[in-house]
Amino acid sequence: MDSILVDFPILSVVLGVRDEDVFCDCQNRYKVFELKVRGSKKVRTIEAPCPHLKRVQRALLDRILGHIEVHEAAMAFSRGKSITMNARRHHGARYLFTTDIQSFFPSITAAHVKIMLEKRFCHLSIKAIDEIISMTTRNSRLPQGAPTSPIIANLVMYDFDERCRWFSDKLGAVYTRYADDISISANDADILRHFESVVCEGLRTLGMDMHAKKTRHYGPDQRKMVTGLDIGGERIRPPRTFRKKATALVRMTMKYPDKMQRHRARICGHLAFWYDVDPVDPDLAKLLKAMDLQNWARRCALVPKYDERSRSMYDLDDDIPF
Repeated sequence: MDSILVDFPILSVVLGVRDEDVFCDCQNRYKVFELKVRGSKKVRTIEAPCPHLKRVQRALLDRILGHIEVHEAAMAFSRGKSITMNARRHHGARYLFTTDIQSFFPSITAAHVKIMLEKRFCHLSIKAIDEIISMTTRNSRLPQGAPTSPIIANLVMYDFDERCRWFSDKLGAVYTRYADDISISANDADILRHFESVVCEGLRTLGMDMHAKKTRHYGPDQRKMVTGLDIGGERIRPPRTFRKKATALVRMTMKYPDKMQRHRARICGHLAFWYDVDPVDPDLAKLLKAMDLQNWARRCALVPKYDERSRSMYDLDDDIPF
């Protein structure tokens, strides 16, 4: 059993982690497993670091990586930003273009990380940079599951975000990126057709690709969705399927209060998410009254918000009697 810090002699001096806290006897530094995406046949490969490595990675995030600002257009993995804020940037636009970066985290290589660190952390020595790369990558790629991967991904994408922002300002469009979800809106369809080639070329420069099946153009009369939220009406709203599910769960709670009691916190999490997106929705007000949550401003701070990125917004656990 050895301390993980033995592998990182330079970083061990500045991370403030005690050797006794990161003694590791794990057979593998990462646990690799597949996670099925609810509502689809897609399977996502998760590479979760062992608790000891994760503790060191979190220290790296807190002491070094987390102090560098990501691009203003990067709306994920950043304090104070959310899918709601992302969607609001595009509310009211006549035309919308959305696409996905295929295999986002695995597409970010150790070479990408090295270039970013040398540019954004110029005070670090070559050996320190090599240690950071070794600590945060697996098989020379960014693992989806490590606490350092989201901020590194945002920092690697900074120049891409800046290029897209420059074009959006020049063309009169709005550009945002939520992790691998890219959204661009404008009042002219030709602008978005031109912007698609800008995005495609920018990703190709990074060795990345757009996800063809998730690349869409929306016109004035089409329903527009940005990071899972409906932006086509007078107000931004959660999708219809989500609202129907939340409504049905509240009704089930009223009908079977004893059976549904153990699900109350999760249902309140649904309502908190809805409140965050559309706090003046009259349908939501009825549900809050039914759940005795009228004093929502106080309650909302106590109820955990629903984690829309780690699991589906549209389904709860299978054991709910619904």
